[in-house]
Amino acid sequence: MRFRVCFLIAGLSVVAAYASTQELTTEILSGLELRNIGPANMSGRFVDLAVVESDPYIYYAASATGGVFKTTNNGVTFEPVFEKEATHSVGDIAVHQKSPDIVWVGTGERANRQSSSWGDGVYKSTDAGETWTNVGLRETRHIGRIVLHPESTDIVYVAAMGHLFGDNEERGLYNPAMAAPRGKRPYTSTR
Repeated sequence: MRFRVCFLIAGLSVVAAYASTQELTTEILSGLELRNIGPANMSGRFVDLAVVESDPYIYYAASATGGVFKTTNNGVTFEPVFEKEATHSVGDIAVHQKSPDIVWVGTGERANRQSSSWGDGVYKSTDAGETWTNVGLRETRHIGRIVLHPESTDIVYVAAMGHLFGDNEERGLYNPAMAAPRGKRPYTSTR
């Protein structure tokens, strides 16, 4: 919502400045095109930002129920990078600072409210958001936080809230980077 208000105020300021020097006509406004600037209504909540510290012009904006958007020009433009996955609800996002092509997304909104949307686990990208792989924890439904080890790309902690209104086994603190043998529970829980 804040982004939309900022764009609206900036646009009206430009129009007002121009209009003060010349009469505002339909011809002047004909070059303006409507465009989608992100999620709106109930999905208008941005829940997290993940900034590439070595190049702060690159960052990811995660929306509660609108996916993930990426900018490479300090927010002048944003491109959706998490829109073809099985869920659109995001609870947290993290970029590995030593290897910024590695991005983790925890799905399922972390805010406990009547309109909370759920997700289907944790996703990992190794190509800066071009492609995503679901790496598990599908039944957690809500990921509250992802913390990455500052040096090792193999140490990742995921705080899984689980179902907001019921019991389930996948609730706790996990390291999804530690694969379990086939047929076993896929994560190491620190509970």
